[in-house]
Amino acid sequence: MALSMGKIESEIVIQKERSDDGEIASTDCPDVCSPPEELNALGKPYQKGAVLYACTFSLALANFLAALDVMIVTTLIDEVGEHFHAYSQTGWVVAGYSLPNAVLSLLWGRLASSVFGFKTSMIISIVVFEVGSVVCATAQSMNSLIGGRVIAGIGGSGIQSLSFVIGSTIVPERQRGMVIAFMGASFGIASVVGPFLGGVFTTHVTWRWCFWINLPIGGLALVIFVFFYNPYGSANLTSNLKGAISGSIFSRCVLTAIFKAETWKKCMKMLLFQFDIVEFIISSAGIICLLLGFTLGGNAWSWGSYSSIIFFTFAGVLIVFALIYDFFIFPLFAAVRTNVHYQPLISWTNIKKRGIITANATVFLICLGYMAQIIYVVQYFQLVFNSSPWKASVHLIACVVPTVITVIFCGFINAKFGWVKPITMFGVITGIIGAGIMTLLDNNASHAQRVGLLILPGISFGATIQGTMIGAQIELDEDSPTFRSDFVSITTLNAFLKNLGQAIGGVICETVFSVSLIHKTKDAALTESNEIPKTTEAIIAYRSAQFDGAKSALGNIFSDSIKNVFYLALAFYSLGFLVGLFTTNKRVDIREKIHQEEACEEP
Repeated sequence: MALSMGKIESEIVIQKERSDDGEIASTDCPDVCSPPEELNALGKPYQKGAVLYACTFSLALANFLAALDVMIVTTLIDEVGEHFHAYSQTGWVVAGYSLPNAVLSLLWGRLASSVFGFKTSMIISIVVFEVGSVVCATAQSMNSLIGGRVIAGIGGSGIQSLSFVIGSTIVPERQRGMVIAFMGASFGIASVVGPFLGGVFTTHVTWRWCFWINLPIGGLALVIFVFFYNPYGSANLTSNLKGAISGSIFSRCVLTAIFKAETWKKCMKMLLFQFDIVEFIISSAGIICLLLGFTLGGNAWSWGSYSSIIFFTFAGVLIVFALIYDFFIFPLFAAVRTNVHYQPLISWTNIKKRGIITANATVFLICLGYMAQIIYVVQYFQLVFNSSPWKASVHLIACVVPTVITVIFCGFINAKFGWVKPITMFGVITGIIGAGIMTLLDNNASHAQRVGLLILPGISFGATIQGTMIGAQIELDEDSPTFRSDFVSITTLNAFLKNLGQAIGGVICETVFSVSLIHKTKDAALTESNEIPKTTEAIIAYRSAQFDGAKSALGNIFSDSIKNVFYLALAFYSLGFLVGLFTTNKRVDIREKIHQEEACEEP
């Protein structure tokens, strides 16, 4: 079977020129020190200078765009529900994006590495995302808006997964930290800029601009990426696409296999063993059941109902079985034992390594807590102080600056000294301290507290996403015959757990808040009067229409309910700290740089 251009592109990994004793081969420096140019796996020089900067910028911009759509809708929920007269369906505006965004992360990496190639896959992801944005911006009903969110989530999943994979492979290992720093900075900025932009558009223009804004940003990212990301030396997009199509499932399974049963068998074999479609379907179903259980539980039905019990039971059983399948059943197939390239989506060989599982678990837990904090900081200003969406969101600027500064600073430290665990521990320690301090945020907080308490979570998020991804990557054995596929799998797994943490964190925090609000209003006997409604949505609407001050009885209840969300975030950060203690002690190999510097200093 011919090797497609997409297949060739997936071979881009970091390789080093080493001598027989394992050290970097030295070079002579006659008059001017000219270290040999490093080459990627295809024998091509790594991109440098303006080309590298442009490529990195396009990846960061695309990642910013996909991450932006997770948070930008948090301030338009009320407006959309009122516009379409469908307040009960507003939860799906968030879940419609987060569900496919989470469950498809692992599959995008496998599609890119095995079928289309990273460049073509990234192009497809951006285009799909833009289509979904147009559907959302022109929606005439809640159902069409939710449908657009699902489409955008499919594309956004590919963007967030592939941007980190591609960013990790366009430079040598010692420079990887800086590239990931820019990816992390864009992710962090989007997390806090999203609500701000959503608030500005919703308050001063229209909520539809929350989706129209994606078109120029995505178009710019796409154009720059197409022209500057050419790892195998071809700037011809047409030839790239032809190469991808010629080696894709489409050409093999549709144009040929429609007449040959044998080719259908090969395609089925590819789906089962190269894409691990069984694990993907089972795990996706489990994650969907879990998120639906949290989304609908306590709203559409009570927590103790059969529906809630069934959803959570199915979620646990399916997720556990998916892991058992990948860890123990998948390797038993004869085809897998005879083909080293047949690898499960989540390999036990990799995941059993302490550094990999702890790094990924740490970023998952930190994202759970961080998402709860970001969402309910905005709600804190809106519900307690009756701030407009954009005025509530502007406070998040206090989180943007430390996030950006931290990821860039950590990227520099990683590139200079090779440190990984110190960066991760700095992130989780700062996170647990910041989460503890945030529980002090209530309706009596001063203006300085409302701004200052957001600084530490931003620092924590920036350091954690930087340290955990590199920490997982450096645990892989570069001499392993499956290193290339393992590298893609581990990087996409990190992105998957980050997305999943955001999705679950956003759902759980809403559940905690709703349950707290209902119980506290009942305990205060406020719902016994005909004025105060008995559902979460109705109480929020009443609060907005009949605002009676931040320190009223209802103001105290909203403040205490939001504080419970911050306690939840503290619990997640605490678990993240405990897991982070066991992350890898390895350091990034920076010996090439040291050796070249020493060689240049020789007389």
